[in-house]
Amino acid sequence: MKNNMFHILRKSIVVMLLLTMISPNIIAQAKCSKNDNASKVIVIDPSGQEVTNNKKEPIGPGAFKTVPEVQDVGDYKTNLKIAEKLGVILAEQGYTVILTRETNDVDISNSGRAMIANTSDADIMVVISGKEKNGLNVVCQSEDNPYNYGNYKNGRLLSDAILGSVTQSTKIEKSEVVESDDEAVINWCGVPTAKIEIADKDADDNNDTVLAKGIADGIESYFSQK
Repeated sequence: MKNNMFHILRKSIVVMLLLTMISPNIIAQAKCSKNDNASKVIVIDPSGQEVTNNKKEPIGPGAFKTVPEVQDVGDYKTNLKIAEKLGVILAEQGYTVILTRETNDVDISNSGRAMIANTSDADIMVVISGKEKNGLNVVCQSEDNPYNYGNYKNGRLLSDAILGSVTQSTKIEKSEVVESDDEAVINWCGVPTAKIEIADKDADDNNDTVLAKGIADGIESYFSQK
């Protein structure tokens, strides 16, 4: 009986020692995982603004072609609501989040919005925008973009990841990734950028929180694939 008790006690001590050695590693891994997100900076641009701006700016660095400083189709108020909800979700996941605007009463050009990402050491920029026709487009630069060398691969990956996640979580039927070099906010941005264009009707038919969660899931998927 004493021998049995001795063996049981010895096994218990060994198990306790092993747990003591393993537990700090588990905690350290969990903390490390959370810190990985905290080291990533995401800039969210709610496209448009309340202030009318008819000034022109180059479509990209060194370009002769000019476009309006503020380009957007759709409801700038809806863009801000979705962007704010997206920011909350990403912040809860541990990311560092910067919004280019937190109110509708601003006057910020497309290049100015891009410069916020450029000067904040951002990892990615996500633009929330409107769209005339029904459906959802996620716009990124083309491989031949003359203003952003080296951003195509990650910009396309980010756009594909967001499109896949949003279409899974919403009822939006018409959706695609569009490659374009006519987006000033993308051309001026030095980090991978995806511009999410959603029609007002589709934004109304789907809960803002569901849309924001779908975008956040796409961003999470992007970082996991890199």
